[in-house]
Amino acid sequence: FPEIPIGPHCNDPYGCPLTEICWKNVPERSVFTLTRSGKKAFEWFHSGYRCLADLDKNCVLSKNQRVQVDTTIRGKPFVDREAIRSFLASLEHPLYYLDFETLYAAIPLFDHSRPYQQIPFQFSLHVVERPDAKPCHHLFLADDAADPREKFITQLKPLMGACGSIVAFNATFEKQRLQDCAELFPKHQAWLQQIERRFVDLQQPFRSFSYYHPSQDGSASLKAVLPALTGRNYDQLVIQDGGCASREFLRMTRCTVSQHERKRIRSALEKYCHLDTEGMIHIVEQLGKLSKD
Repeated sequence: FPEIPIGPHCNDPYGCPLTEICWKNVPERSVFTLTRSGKKAFEWFHSGYRCLADLDKNCVLSKNQRVQVDTTIRGKPFVDREAIRSFLASLEHPLYYLDFETLYAAIPLFDHSRPYQQIPFQFSLHVVERPDAKPCHHLFLADDAADPREKFITQLKPLMGACGSIVAFNATFEKQRLQDCAELFPKHQAWLQQIERRFVDLQQPFRSFSYYHPSQDGSASLKAVLPALTGRNYDQLVIQDGGCASREFLRMTRCTVSQHERKRIRSALEKYCHLDTEGMIHIVEQLGKLSKD
């Protein structure tokens, strides 16, 4: 193999198939996991600062980067209780925990769509009417190869109530999918304008490092936050990420599969999306406990 040190070229403009070989000596919790480190991480790495714990007080770091380094060294999470209390105070019951799954094909599958456009085919919605109330679950999952967007928004609309916070993880994604649907079906635009202000982004306290656990490795994604904060994860599921969900949905609706396999895929999709919204409930509950400690 050519003796070229690792660098930004490993993933720019495309990922390299030899990454596992060239990066085999990169340790866990390396400087590459440092949030917003960019090309600086390579400078540190080649200067001998390989682990987060190697970054001493003389290294210029942002506030959030310093939190990440310090928690890694101490092995304990960082908790800004005041910021968490402020975030929780912004939530208004009933709470609508919402998550979408989408497909994004290179060649458009439906009229009025473009390459790689995110087309929603599934939603999971947990509604918590009041504090300590048992969640009520609703779901939608398209069951054929037809354009799912009209059924999607038509079935979601009556479930969202007239008030209360709509809680999503990286809420911009869900709002944009609804905006796309409303552009295609203008009769829903007035409704969308009414509910947009109700969205609350559950990722915000993690993106701002109001809570950070070293096991997150610099990530504020749901897949990183859920196990770090609650101990729950996706390991027991057949489908464990959105990319797999999209591929399995396409296989279920556009490939020749047995009825048994079809039911298996559908069940796996429902369980995956269900955990996304159920997991958000557990995150909010845990944040509530932390805010009172």
